[in-house]
Order: sequence, then C-alpha cells, then structure tokens
Amino acid sequence: MKIDIEEIKNTQHILIVTSTASFANASALYSCILTFHKKVSLQNLEPLNTKLSFLPWYDKCRENQPSTAQYIIEVNTDTLELYKFFKENGIKINQKMATALYGGLLSRYDNFLSSDCDGTIFALVSTLLELGAQKKLCHDFLLLRVPLSYMRLKERLLRSLVLKDDASHAYVSICDDDLKSSNSELMDAYTIIKEFLTIVHVEKVTLLKSDENNKIIKEI
Repeated sequence: MKIDIEEIKNTQHILIVTSTASFANASALYSCILTFHKKVSLQNLEPLNTKLSFLPWYDKCRENQPSTAQYIIEVNTDTLELYKFFKENGIKINQKMATALYGGLLSRYDNFLSSDCDGTIFALVSTLLELGAQKKLCHDFLLLRVPLSYMRLKERLLRSLVLKDDASHAYVSICDDDLKSSNSELMDAYTIIKEFLTIVHVEKVTLLKSDENNKIIKEI
C-alpha cells in the first residue's frame, strides 16, 4: 500500500478504503491518523465480516465515499509493511493499534500456520504483545467464533465433498443457492475449504461452481 506521511500531515480529511481482508490494518491506520488531529473516514468496499467487530472503529465504516475526502489510502493485507511505515516515521503504536496489527497478522498468515510465516513475523508478534496487543480478544473472535451462516455453508460443502486420486484430491461444489440459503459469502467458502486440507491424505482442494458448468473458482 502507498502511504505518504507528508500527505497525511498536510491534508485535512483522509479516507481509508478497506475490505474484510484488510480491515485490521485499516483500523490501525485510522488510530494512527487520529493522532495527527485529522478528520478521517473509513469506506468498506464490501459488507465487513462480523468477526471483526471487536476491532477499534468497526462501527465507523461506511459504504459511501465522502465527497470532502482529499487524500485516499487503499489499504491492503500487508501488516508488516504498515508496521514498518509506523516505525520509519516515528509513530508511537498504542494498544488499539497493536491489537489491530496482531489481528491483521493472525488473519494474513492463517493463524500463524502459513508457510510464509517466518521468524520476522514471530518477532513482530512478540513486539506487538509487548506493546499491549490483546491476544486473547483476537483469538476469541477470529479463531473461536463463527456465525451460524458459516456452519450452514460448511454443512453444504461437506455434503458435496468428493475424494479422488487415492483421497489426495478433494473436490467441493458450491452454487449461488448455497450462498443465498446459508446467508454467507464466497469468502466464507474459501476459508472453509482450507479446513478440508486437514482431512487425512488430502493434499489439494478444488472448489467448483456447480451452477456454472463446474468452473474451478479456487484451488489450494
């Protein structure tokens, strides 16, 4: 993400554009910009997952873009990059920011199980905990709580599960009606199929769109 510290200092109204995947970083950046005594707005490009409701400023998100915003920052999921921006510009990280950054890392690196999660990330985790990041709060909401809609979709995906190639390749089907009837989103399906990799012998999962001639929409 591109963030210009001089633009922040010289602009009166700043807009942060975010999504469910990047909201933790947006929350940390929002807290940061407030310390500059600037007006700041949050625009979500999609309905935010309620699992993120514990993060600061969740209730500040709006779908419309304010007409008075002068500097727009589109936030991505790179929490490490955002942390470096704070450090390079001498920005003090408070507890709200540390908690949001920790939540961002937890999501970005698949609960710290991702192969991309190296010593640099764990060192940052340690630093954030020292800065007061609320580890238990993040874990409770991001790891231990799921909405009923998620469980309904999981049940539908499990029913469609087919194992091939000596059970090493799992095929899962989804359609628009599955999403509508479970009141869930496609991103939920992407999260659920990661769980299918924990099935014994399964090494690959393919998600198919059954109402679009079994088009492949995701492979992990």
